[in-house]
Amino acid sequence: MREVVLKISMPDNWVKDVTAKYPNPIKFKECMPYGESGGRGLIEIDDTLGMTDDIIKEIEAHAEVCSVDISPLKNGSVLGSIVTNKCTACRALTGSECFLTSALSLGDGSVEWKLITGGKGSLIHLIENLEMNGCKVELKHTENLSKNNILTNRQEEIIQAAFQKGYYDCPKRITVKELATIFDISQSTMGEILQRGEKKIISDHFCRKP
Repeated sequence: MREVVLKISMPDNWVKDVTAKYPNPIKFKECMPYGESGGRGLIEIDDTLGMTDDIIKEIEAHAEVCSVDISPLKNGSVLGSIVTNKCTACRALTGSECFLTSALSLGDGSVEWKLITGGKGSLIHLIENLEMNGCKVELKHTENLSKNNILTNRQEEIIQAAFQKGYYDCPKRITVKELATIFDISQSTMGEILQRGEKKIISDHFCRKP
């Protein structure tokens, strides 16, 4: 397993179009397929420059975007769930053995992915799949995995809270619904974050077995 950074320029999509107009970085917390060809993403937008309302309107108006669900955070940024009718990148990722730990939009309309590679050839397979679907991919950095850095910051925050509040106790001392209320997100989004984080932890455990 290796830590990898990719710079990905996707064909015309909402990320490219929106970030071409607004400099606010968009962090991608989660990325997964939705429906036959679409995708569902959990994003965070920094409101330091006071442009969040305009950015959200731009996202909502984009032809690719089916729905947007936005919640303000205490730090001034906003958290949003976005469903699109087309998402080449998230489908390529899901079909690979690589794990996305973080993603951030860049000023030129591209997105920087930080990944943990899976089995042998998994990175090559992912890059080939992205390029076959019209994406331009640049390998920015790669190194041997040297620490347990398999979870996104959001997954780590939520799973740690779930553990401390007794979600993994038997019987459970807190429900998914109650956790979702604490983090001000929907119950379904909370369930997805927990499931994907748990999968990464389990996968890492068995990959480290001799």
